[in-house]
Amino acid sequence: SILKNSSLDIPDSLQRAIDRAAPMLRFYRHGDGGFALFNGANEGKAWLIDVVLTKAEARGKPLASAVHTGFERIAANRTLLISDTGTPSRTARGTHAGSLSFEISVGKQRMIVNCGAYTGRDETWRLAQRATAAHSTLVAEDRNSTEIRPDGTMGKMVADVWCERVEADGNTWLDVRQDGYTQSLGILHRRRIYLNASGTDVRGEDTLEGEGDHKFAIRFHLHPSVKASLVKDGASVLLRLPDKSGWRMRCSGGVASLQESVYLGDGQEARRTEQIVISGASMQGSAQVKWALSRLTDK
Repeated sequence: SILKNSSLDIPDSLQRAIDRAAPMLRFYRHGDGGFALFNGANEGKAWLIDVVLTKAEARGKPLASAVHTGFERIAANRTLLISDTGTPSRTARGTHAGSLSFEISVGKQRMIVNCGAYTGRDETWRLAQRATAAHSTLVAEDRNSTEIRPDGTMGKMVADVWCERVEADGNTWLDVRQDGYTQSLGILHRRRIYLNASGTDVRGEDTLEGEGDHKFAIRFHLHPSVKASLVKDGASVLLRLPDKSGWRMRCSGGVASLQESVYLGDGQEARRTEQIVISGASMQGSAQVKWALSRLTDK
C-alpha cells in the first residue's frame, strides 16, 4: 500500500510473493476468520487478516493440499477440517509435537481444536502447550511423538510422514502415517480420516502397528464454546455448538471419557474447556480405534 500511495509500481518479484502468500493465509483460516492453532500460531485478529488480504489484492483461493508445508485442508459445505500431515521442523523456534493432529470448524464455530501456543514467560506452560497431549491426536504411553527436551530444544523427531489424499464425488479421505514412536516404542501411528460431501459426517480410524503392549489416549480438544455430555455407554459423547446444532462422537476399540483441557487461542489467556479422550491399550503392538463425528438431524 505504501508503494501504491506513492504511485510506484510494485516489483514483479514482490507481487509474485504476495500472490503466493495470500492463498496460504486463506488456507489456515477457520470460518471465524482466525487462524488454525498449529506449531505456535494463535488465532490472530480476523479483522486484521481481512485488511491484509484486501490490501494484497490477491484473489487466489486456498489450496486443498499444501504439501510443501505439510498440511491438508478439507472443506465440505460449512465444515472445514485442517490436518497436520508433515514432519516437524528441527530449526523452527518452538516446534510443536502435534503430528497428525487436526482441527474442525462448522461455519464460524470452532469445534475440535488444538490447545494453542503459550507466548508468555512461563517455560512450564510453553513446554506443556508444545506437547503431543495438547493436540487433537494420539498419544502413546504419555510420550511426545517428537521429543522436546527440558531446555526446549528438539530431540528424537518424527522422521517420516506418509500422506495420501483421495477425493470422489465430493467425499475426501486422508490416510497418514508417522514414525515418531518407532524408535522409542517400536510402533507406527496411522490415522485415516473421511469427510463426506455434505460436511455432516467425519469418520476416523487410528491404528497402532508394531510390537509390545502400550497404553494410548486419542485426544479431541474442544473449543470453550462447545458443550459436551458423556453418554452412559462410554462409547459416545454429545456436543452442542453455540448455534444449538448438535453432533455426536461415537467410538469403538477404546473407552471414551470427558476430561479437563485448556485453550489459548490468543497465546496468553488460558480458557477452561474439555476434551474427549478415547483410552485403550495395544496388544502385541496392534490396536485399532474407530470413531465418528456426525451431525444430529434437527427435529
